[in-house]
Amino acid sequence: MDLDKRVAEIREHFGGLIDEDTAVLLAEYSLGIKDNRNPENRSSMIPISGMVMSKRAMMEKRYCRIEVKTDSETIPVYFWDEAYGIAVNDIFPGMRVEVLCRKGSNGYHVNSGDFISFEIAESELKTVSEIEKGQGISLRGFVAGIEGMRETKDGRKMAVIMITDGSSFASLVLWDDKVEYFDILSPGDEVIVLNAYVNEYGKRLSIHAGRNSYVDVRKLRV
Repeated sequence: MDLDKRVAEIREHFGGLIDEDTAVLLAEYSLGIKDNRNPENRSSMIPISGMVMSKRAMMEKRYCRIEVKTDSETIPVYFWDEAYGIAVNDIFPGMRVEVLCRKGSNGYHVNSGDFISFEIAESELKTVSEIEKGQGISLRGFVAGIEGMRETKDGRKMAVIMITDGSSFASLVLWDDKVEYFDILSPGDEVIVLNAYVNEYGKRLSIHAGRNSYVDVRKLRV
């Protein structure tokens, strides 16, 4: 398939979402014309680094939009191709991310995993004592007790763990794929949760982690 035909197909597929330069970039990548790891290509990229504030995966279009808060502004970055899988599975609000992007008319774009690095922003994590009711909460705590696993009336599995920071306690409720952590958590383990939401019931806070959350367990060393 020639490049012009592939560009036309991509423009038709994405409609007005992407500009001509981005369509050409995606077409070249899909046809293997351009190697994004070439140092000459890297020199034309724009570095962006900051906190991940939100992400939205468009499964049908196969791209993920992540808002990155830099020192001066919040920038939308669009992840495509190989970068799309990394954004969906590995990058969450509450992380710091660094990407090399190409600038388009409607944002910044990256499609290679070679141009992405990310890590938990540990200095930004809240303690159990600091959390409040709301969404997009990132925190750390230590397992104080294992309450058990349950199943809702509609068959949805959930597991409840009690966590603490040494002065306050809260229930950590694991949903969906996060239930698997129930089998490996033990009292004393440190647990970090990104992009959770916090509910309040009877003046007691509970932290909920599901498909859109990230969980990291650091086992107690004895």
